[in-house]
Amino acid sequence: MKTCQTKEIAKKRQSLLTALLGISALLVFSLLLLACSDEKSGSASSASKIRLEFWNTMEGPEARAMPAIIDDFCKQNPGIEVNSVVVDFYKAREKFKESIKAGAGPDLLRADRFWLSDFADGSFIQEIPASDISAELDDMVPVARGVVTHKEKYWAIPLSVDCLAMFYNKAHLSEKSLEVPGNFDEFSSAIAALTDSSLGRYGFFIYPNAWYFEPFFFGFGGQYFAPDGSLAIKSDAASKAMEFLLHLKDRLKAVPPVNLRSNVYQTMINSFGSGQVSIIFSGPWAIHAVLEGSAFRDHNENLGIAPIPEGPHGTYSPTGCQTIVIAKTSKNRDAALKFARFMFSPDIQKQLTMVNFGLPARRSVFGAAELKKDPYLQTFIRQLQMSRKVINNPVRGEIYAPLGEKLKQVLNGDLTPEYALNDFVTEWNSRR
Repeated sequence: MKTCQTKEIAKKRQSLLTALLGISALLVFSLLLLACSDEKSGSASSASKIRLEFWNTMEGPEARAMPAIIDDFCKQNPGIEVNSVVVDFYKAREKFKESIKAGAGPDLLRADRFWLSDFADGSFIQEIPASDISAELDDMVPVARGVVTHKEKYWAIPLSVDCLAMFYNKAHLSEKSLEVPGNFDEFSSAIAALTDSSLGRYGFFIYPNAWYFEPFFFGFGGQYFAPDGSLAIKSDAASKAMEFLLHLKDRLKAVPPVNLRSNVYQTMINSFGSGQVSIIFSGPWAIHAVLEGSAFRDHNENLGIAPIPEGPHGTYSPTGCQTIVIAKTSKNRDAALKFARFMFSPDIQKQLTMVNFGLPARRSVFGAAELKKDPYLQTFIRQLQMSRKVINNPVRGEIYAPLGEKLKQVLNGDLTPEYALNDFVTEWNSRR
């Protein structure tokens, strides 16, 4: 009897064990199916994400702010990833064109204003229909809207605008009991008085760059182009502007005798920041670097910024504008435009302005309390509004590099203004 019971119990145990093993196997199989399902779901989600490549030509504080800005965009748009690739500003234009010709390249590029007509005419970028950016167009700063317009079509979203103004050391002017110069005659007298060889101090630093030459060139009444579009740079105004700079450098000895062939911009910023130079012309992007100099680090109140002094034909500052373009080869046009519009949004425009002292390309942002209170930005805003009008031309951007080289030769004493202008015109015509 006991043996039969024992056998019965054993059978029941065996049946129970078999059942448990079956349940365990089913559970394991179910878990495996679930894991595979999750893996496939995650893979599909990842694969469905749109990946944008953005070639970023920013530098300094503006560049350092971008990772957080891009992270915010991606959080707001979880279906889009943005890969930001840092590209040298001075190499970006040709690198972008070559990549598009090869059928590759990024989805987006931060592009300078003077590249746009070339990009549009060469079919390197996509047109942006007005209907897609109607709200943005209504709020664009006029100069920015003009920049992104080519042949009555829109080709970019503006990021920022900028211009030059006069940076001066308030302490230096106070030592000499000088007022801030308001015209070229006062400017010439002031920098002569500010120059003190015993202190190794100079009144002004000439940056031999065509963009920085424009306040003098246009201040004397010059124009790059005639109303009919022909080159008009060889003029009495251009000669007077170059002679004026030579007067400051050679006759007044009010300009430091530095090598004008390399690292000139950084030398200028360092010389002003250290107190070796009293006045320079520069843009809002230079404010941070200047305030880090020994002359201003502990005395920020010594930095003064004023409009460019007036020449015989008024005051003038060149206007810069950085934009975002969508590459012709981009297969993610809608996502790319969404990112460009995000960069033009009021919050991002204000953020970039405050971090880099650049000027917003969006009109409504100028009303922000932070901008109204900022002692530096207000001068640049006034300068934008007061610069005299000039005749523009799609090929204006091509003038800067060769004209800058001629200006260096003039200031180094290698060419007279007359020969430099003659050479420029000859070389320009040979390339057309």
